[in-house]
Amino acid sequence: MKKVTAIVLSAMMALSLSACGSTAKETKVNETTVAGSGSETTAAKTEDTKKPIKIGVSAPDLTNVFFIQIKDAMQAALSGSEDELIIQDAGGDQNKQMNDVADMINQGVDVICISAINSEGVRATLEACKEADIPVIAFNTSVKNPELVQCTVVSDNKEAGKLCAQALAESLGGKGKVVEITYSTTEVCYDRQLGFEEELKKYPDIEIIQTKDVEKPKSDYSQPIMVDFINANPVIDGVFTINDPTARGAIAALKEAGRLDATKVVSVDGSDEGKGFIRAGEMIASAAQDPAGIGTTCIETAYRLLSGQTIEEKVVVPMSIISKENVDQ
Repeated sequence: MKKVTAIVLSAMMALSLSACGSTAKETKVNETTVAGSGSETTAAKTEDTKKPIKIGVSAPDLTNVFFIQIKDAMQAALSGSEDELIIQDAGGDQNKQMNDVADMINQGVDVICISAINSEGVRATLEACKEADIPVIAFNTSVKNPELVQCTVVSDNKEAGKLCAQALAESLGGKGKVVEITYSTTEVCYDRQLGFEEELKKYPDIEIIQTKDVEKPKSDYSQPIMVDFINANPVIDGVFTINDPTARGAIAALKEAGRLDATKVVSVDGSDEGKGFIRAGEMIASAAQDPAGIGTTCIETAYRLLSGQTIEEKVVVPMSIISKENVDQ
């Protein structure tokens, strides 16, 4: 009787082990199917990434409405209720940006989105991310070492400069003396300047008489430069500035000198502030970026990276021109 019982128990154990082995195999197949399903946002929540996702964001200046709009779009694009953005404002300081990113690395972020203050000087920061095995998405401006980032999300900034040149040339009737307030430290602003100057070559009667870089692309820094331009040049027909905050400083200086009516200002951003300048007749045009599109694209790209999907190395967001004719649209 004991022998019969032992035989029955052995048979039952064998069947149980066989069933467990079958279940384990089936689970593995199902996991593989989920990981390779191709879904974009939810695919980040696979077996390896079920924990909440942390996305670090280093913005160059969160007093600029443009970057606030990017930040808001990023926040809205988060798909998981527990996923979070860790946002740092570099305040235009390259050293602070470097320290901010180091802090994000220490906090264990999964991806870092960075708008570099200095396209070349950011290299050490990007190398630190690579060493920590944290992928990087560059936004708003390209970097000089694109091999250190997984994706770059930018506006067509050269086209923005061209649109500004066309609007200014039309307003001036194809002739006049023009100054530029630039910021060639970052590639994004250099591209705007390059596009502006290339397009103006089509108008031989328009002369660029002075160009100067701001220390930071803010009104506090652009206003003194515009004052110097005014003092040095009895006639200034047009002004090109690299963003709307810089335009604010130029407009303030022209107002104080009583020369705003005689001088046409163009800029890049298409921010609410820039639209206000256009409505008030203080600026003739601003090349409009799509901050919401940039922010959303960054977060969508981050999720794709974390789910192992193929992403584009560069995403270019289209530009348009805002003028008095279409500002209310």
